[in-house]
Amino acid sequence: MSKTEPILITVLRHGSVAGQAHVFRGASDEALNTQGIAQMHCTLKRIADTPFDVIATSPLRRCHDFSAAYAAQNGISLQVLPEFRELEFGVWDGLTPDEAAMRNPVEYQAFCTSYGEHAPPDGESLIQLRARVARGWHDWITTECGNNRLLVTHAGVMRALLMELFGFTSAQAFQIAIPEAASLRISHLDGQLPFLLSLN
Repeated sequence: MSKTEPILITVLRHGSVAGQAHVFRGASDEALNTQGIAQMHCTLKRIADTPFDVIATSPLRRCHDFSAAYAAQNGISLQVLPEFRELEFGVWDGLTPDEAAMRNPVEYQAFCTSYGEHAPPDGESLIQLRARVARGWHDWITTECGNNRLLVTHAGVMRALLMELFGFTSAQAFQIAIPEAASLRISHLDGQLPFLLSLN
């Protein structure tokens, strides 16, 4: 890998999953549904103009299953990186926002008004997520595994990257819609600040 050429990273959120929609989905491990797989293929077909050198993925099935299949189909190496798993929602995992608010009204209010900087009960704060993602990003970006990379991950991780790499506040990061199969494209040149090429 040349240190004089930028690394292009496509960050792809997983698509629609088979489980209940509109819930706090952190460590719960539902697979993608057919629509979700199609959404991810559609996004990559639209934005991936050259073959990837490597794919990194969250270990959770909604990311890992697609990544493993895509890697096998295209002859690309696959890296499973637990640092890029979703925020841990603790006792709220699998609950709707209304259910979480009913179960822990004080904690839910603190979580919402702080844009995730207050952790859910038995869960992880946005600050902890950002630190975990930052460690994983630094380790991965400094590994020589190619200049055109795909990272398959979660909305929370994408928000943490916007904060860590581009200085977004937690409020700004949570005011950006990151729908199913959304993507970020980032250019990273050694010794320079990263550049956000696109967000869609």
